[in-house]
Amino acid sequence: MLSFFNWIYALFRLAPDDSGTRTASRCHNSPSEDSTQATTGKPDAGETIALLPKEGVTFLQALLNTETPPKDLQSFSSFDRTFVSNCIRKIRENSFEIPMLPNAVIRTQELLSNPKVVASDFIEIIKEDPTLSVELLRLANSSYLGFSTPTLDLKHAIVRVGFGQLHGLVTMLSLRSRILQGEHFRNEVKWIMELSLSTAKLCQQLAPELHMAPGEAFTLGLLHHIEYLIVLGEASQNAGKHFSGAVSRDAVLEVVHRFGDSLHALTSRSWGFGEKNDMKLLGNGENEQKTGDGDTIELRKRIDTLQRMLITALGGKHHLTDTAGFNPTNVKEAISISIAQTAN
Repeated sequence: MLSFFNWIYALFRLAPDDSGTRTASRCHNSPSEDSTQATTGKPDAGETIALLPKEGVTFLQALLNTETPPKDLQSFSSFDRTFVSNCIRKIRENSFEIPMLPNAVIRTQELLSNPKVVASDFIEIIKEDPTLSVELLRLANSSYLGFSTPTLDLKHAIVRVGFGQLHGLVTMLSLRSRILQGEHFRNEVKWIMELSLSTAKLCQQLAPELHMAPGEAFTLGLLHHIEYLIVLGEASQNAGKHFSGAVSRDAVLEVVHRFGDSLHALTSRSWGFGEKNDMKLLGNGENEQKTGDGDTIELRKRIDTLQRMLITALGGKHHLTDTAGFNPTNVKEAISISIAQTAN
């Protein structure tokens, strides 16, 4: 047991900070802005410290731009064209392979169905996957959870994360590790993870307005756009098979824009996150809300709106526009809390 935790400790200390969580590093736009903030102790009105680089903000905004029309495949390089064409073919032939849930995720789900489950029940499951152990410990010590004292104890890490959030987090961390087995898309995965974790915290804060338990709302936000990581995983596998180049961001965006909704639904069905499960990846009629003008706002579109505001805030700007039917004061406070937890 001691050697296992010594090994975990070594990996934990040496692991680069590309998990999508932040500790001290921040992105500033210019030296002058840095000096101003250092003097005043706070950014200018309407601005905050940027927690995402402009490149990351642009990429995430592009992912959410679902109105983008399909591009002519001839405008892509031959490598990208092959990737997009293969994805089109797989979708049409219903042969697109969604990664299987790791054994740890399945066993975690089974344990969570037991009302008498305790934290120690999960230790053996997590410990059997060393990479997942490291990921969970890193998350438990990240600013997202707000603990000032570090821990290298898996049981403490599980308690910090919380049972209600554990299943979704184990799913995301496992998928992230799978993608990062290759050398590509590390920045993209980091930005998506940062957005996903911030969205999870935001939805948790807005759980009463979502008519959900906080843990369920957290997971809904965390897995809201799981298809982004599914596409990146496919692109990473493609790059691993062809050493002549890597799939570009534009090609990844093209697949997301064309088939994001289809892949989201396919993932939900493949992983069994349907209406019979407490954790819903997809919005349905029970989670729709009527606005004053009689228009129906679907849950997924409402959370998309929240994510657009989050991306803006993570990029250093903080202003509210359409709040997607949520109470504006609650949204403002929830975004502030989510961003503060990310920045600390």
